[in-house]
Amino acid sequence: MKKTKRKTLFIFIGMILLTACLAILVYRAVSGSMPSLSTADYATKITGDIRTDVVLCFQREGDSKYLLNLSYQHDTNWLDIYSAQPLEEYDIRAGDFAEMTYQAEYSVAGEDGYHQSIKQLGDFTQIYAKEALSRRNLQITGNIWHTVREADSFSVRIYQNAFSDFVMIPADDKFYLFQPDSDKPVIFDDYREITKELNIHGETKLLHVWMLCNDNISDAEMLESLYQGTVSEHPDFFFVGYDSPYPFSFEFNGSETKHLYSMQKFFLPEDAPESITSHFMALELENPEVFAELPVSVQQELVETWNHQDDVLIFGGDYDTSSELTFDDNNRLCLMPGNGEASGYVLIYLESGFFENICSGIAES
Repeated sequence: MKKTKRKTLFIFIGMILLTACLAILVYRAVSGSMPSLSTADYATKITGDIRTDVVLCFQREGDSKYLLNLSYQHDTNWLDIYSAQPLEEYDIRAGDFAEMTYQAEYSVAGEDGYHQSIKQLGDFTQIYAKEALSRRNLQITGNIWHTVREADSFSVRIYQNAFSDFVMIPADDKFYLFQPDSDKPVIFDDYREITKELNIHGETKLLHVWMLCNDNISDAEMLESLYQGTVSEHPDFFFVGYDSPYPFSFEFNGSETKHLYSMQKFFLPEDAPESITSHFMALELENPEVFAELPVSVQQELVETWNHQDDVLIFGGDYDTSSELTFDDNNRLCLMPGNGEASGYVLIYLESGFFENICSGIAES
């Protein structure tokens, strides 16, 4: 009897030891197949080509100096911004433009996320603003924010299109605005967000606008000028763009953006379209005489798709399905030319309440 109990005890102990050994082996196998925390945290570094590009030095208040690349993007979703430390011997300052030959290094993941740095600096020459701005060559495909005049608290902006053509940077406690027709910046005291409370379909919503301005200007003055479409008449402020939710809807990377008012867009191809840049309120288009003066294809589209309530914007010329509605420096609506070779009419339906809060003026192309 005692032998049987002893045998049972040995078997039980053996099973426990076997289970423990198996658990250790499984743990080592699993942990061996996974990278350690320190290994997974390392960034993937990619060395770029040796390039010659145009850069602009900027500096946030209390921060180090940086270089903004105006002529190249390694990735269309990011602006290339490097530390200006390699250029310390040249005494470069915020607001200075330069042409430099360099080799960049790009890092992805790791503790710092995505970033870039100058791995090796070659030639360096300071140049004037006009020359530098004429050499902007950023890739904007797939990034509609460069077109629709969107803005947020990040005080570095590069725009280069028919209706928005400027570069802005922080320069210590000031903000510089560069435009392509001048070698000198317009200097502002503040980069300010102003907010207007709206009532849309019985719901209170906020319209957010970012402005470069001087300290002596009130939010009310700027909001009134935005509504009137007279911003460029005032040297003490400049319209940068709208924050999210954007005033009207549009598609970004295949999905619709957050917006205050709905918008519909239709493209009607035409070999020789009439040149049209017009805004019609619903009551105007209900007038048979006004309606009859429109191109036949436009009339047909209105009959089929218009709800007789929305305001209608009609553009005729070198436009295609890629043409996007945006704003000019005066906050007037305008349509960007298309990326293709097509021509025709673009019809845009905007809720009538939109023009109770946004300038109703249309910029001439």
